[in-house]
Amino acid sequence: MNLKYGMDEAPFSPSTPTDSLLFVSGQGAIDPLTGKIAADGLESQTSMTIRNIEDILAQSGLTLHDVVKVNIYLKNRADYETFNRVYARLFPQPYPARTLVYCDLNFDLLVEIDVVARLRSSSE
Repeated sequence: MNLKYGMDEAPFSPSTPTDSLLFVSGQGAIDPLTGKIAADGLESQTSMTIRNIEDILAQSGLTLHDVVKVNIYLKNRADYETFNRVYARLFPQPYPARTLVYCDLNFDLLVEIDVVARLRSSSE
């Protein structure tokens, strides 16, 4: 399923596998069917963003437990502690490696997250 932003389809795949990893493109609190922001405030946007990531992982038979690297883009430095509370509640321990940067985001998003997950072998 391609994410839609208004009438245009975005020129990227939600995820791309290699032999051992799944790269999930940056996700936000955007409804993948309508292309509209579907959550207000950082807590709800973070929760929805992670749910969108979970949905993409599930299409490859994966969960957040399979995530080995997370890249986070926050719009506001003041949201760091709030973001961490939500992240810690939703991501399982041991937590994956992580990078967090502050930047301006498209579509007035407050947070965007991309992840790398390890693909499971057929014996798992």
